[in-house]
Amino acid sequence: MTHGEHSWMADIALEERPDLLQRIERYRKRYPDRNIEAYIEKVKQDARLEQVKQYLMAQLRAHTLKVSSACLAYAEGSLQQGRYAEEYLKGNAYPFERMLHYLKNGSRLALYHRDFREIDLPENSVDWIITDPPYPQKFLPLYRDLALFAQRVLRPGGGLLAMAGQSYLPEIFQHMSVEGLKYNWTLCYLTPGGQSPQLWQRKVNTFWKPILWFTKGENKRWIGDVVKSDVNDNDKTYHFWGQSVSGMTDLLQKVSYMGETILDPFLGGGATGAACLLHRRHFIGIEIEKDIFTIAKERLEALRKELDVVQY
Repeated sequence: MTHGEHSWMADIALEERPDLLQRIERYRKRYPDRNIEAYIEKVKQDARLEQVKQYLMAQLRAHTLKVSSACLAYAEGSLQQGRYAEEYLKGNAYPFERMLHYLKNGSRLALYHRDFREIDLPENSVDWIITDPPYPQKFLPLYRDLALFAQRVLRPGGGLLAMAGQSYLPEIFQHMSVEGLKYNWTLCYLTPGGQSPQLWQRKVNTFWKPILWFTKGENKRWIGDVVKSDVNDNDKTYHFWGQSVSGMTDLLQKVSYMGETILDPFLGGGATGAACLLHRRHFIGIEIEKDIFTIAKERLEALRKELDVVQY
């Protein structure tokens, strides 16, 4: 059956759905002055969405999948949330296809002790680059190198999410202005609690940092633009500038889908990689400093074994 032949593409027959008629009648009685036709369309859309969720769940269970029960439960829980069904209903099967590919083939965890500018990754092979480059002024040229790297390895429609310090934002935007990469938005990453850095030269206590969002081609994803870590979750166990797994998890779940490929060219302590393993994304991490790379590699490989993630 093709996408266009599915039952949810047809109009919902309300006379065959007493549950929907009851919902509409309750709304009519409660809000007699409101537009009932608009609400009826919403009810029908909700019904279509539920049909798609059930169809995707049936497709998921119909495949012979060599994964752990925990991984399968994560996939089923993700489908229940509705994001995959919403995209599928719009004709975008890519998120669900990534999920199935992950479940059939296992996880990819690739870690490189290299300078990201020297690694020849395939073009158009990465869904998202999520990274936290160093902020001091002497490192600003790295943002241009990062933008050029992203323009090459991101798939069309893919995105680059780069954290940045506020001190040099004008210069960073100049460095990241490269052909083929388009600025889309700035997200706010909140770090609540008593972990506020004090910037003495600027006389600021900061509780947030910007995440600069660039896309390769046109962006087609709706996301909320506020991300936050758990309160006082200022994890520096693995790296002095390390991010919290809770914050990276919130960002990851907002922008990406299960089975997509995430790349971090400034691996650091590996928080982004840990979030990817926990939430069933493929991960590529690159780190230039040997000691830091070794610590992150041990962390992520131990987590992969703990989660019983199949690697290919």
